Amino acid sequence: MNTSLKVITIVLFAISLTLAVQAQKGKEYPLWKDGIRNNPVNYANELVREGRVPETSLSQKNRIFSQVSEPSYTLFKAKKEIANGVAIVICPGGGFRDVWFDREGADFAMWLAEKGITALVLKYRTFNADAEEFTLEREVYNAEVYADAKQAIHVLRTQADKLNINKNKIGIAGYSAGGALALYAALDIFESVLPDYATFTENTNPNFVCPIYPGINNAIYHAVKHKKEVPPMFLVNGAEDDVTPAAKCIKLYTALLERKVPAELHIYAKGHHGFDSGIGRGNSVASWQQNLLLWLKDMKFID
Repeated sequence: MNTSLKVITIVLFAISLTLAVQAQKGKEYPLWKDGIRNNPVNYANELVREGRVPETSLSQKNRIFSQVSEPSYTLFKAKKEIANGVAIVICPGGGFRDVWFDREGADFAMWLAEKGITALVLKYRTFNADAEEFTLEREVYNAEVYADAKQAIHVLRTQADKLNINKNKIGIAGYSAGGALALYAALDIFESVLPDYATFTENTNPNFVCPIYPGINNAIYHAVKHKKEVPPMFLVNGAEDDVTPAAKCIKLYTALLERKVPAELHIYAKGHHGFDSGIGRGNSVASWQQNLLLWLKDMKFID
């Protein structure tokens, strides 16, 4: 990056940070307000560690949660005077073992709120197989974390009037494993094993999906080919990603094209796995969040 471009990037980030600090801070709430009956995802203690805070972080935090038994969500509401009616559930990454809450959650949520979009960051239940006395089968966990994602969408729909959002403009985004979770929720992957306590009074299907360097498996490809309705998608990955390869996003995009699902795919030349906002990881990859906004305008979610 040349010196002048670097200076411009730093100045723009400083402006964003100032606006974020001025914005209303997110407030945490229990995801299931009445608790979870016979919650099978049960740890003795929730753990949190602090990672290095990137210079570009709007939250100026980098918390990584693990051994999460009690899921929660944190709301970052767009100010009423700039709210455009769009809301997004954000599922941070972490291999389902961790939840990288700030780098792949709160930072993006704060940026979205500045743009008029209300964001919900989901701290979902995790699968820590080596935790003491944890013997849960992965199949059971999959249904539970899927329920968490569906409940997050349900929270936004049931509180739409209170949050000044449009029920028909609610999306879900996710990074890495969180991208897989977003796709699971959008494609009803574990609907047949949804836990009994997960009863919803509103539709839990998102209106659009934004998977960011997502984990993609055969169940996702199959659902795209066979699900009756597939929501529009905005896919993001880096060509340097050797954890969740860009080739899988290309395969998913091809399947979406075959179904004539409105979709957009961005594979950036720079960007190893975990590039979050992309700022500081390359020039073009740092534009992905802005490109998402432009896509939302193309899709008529934003006027």
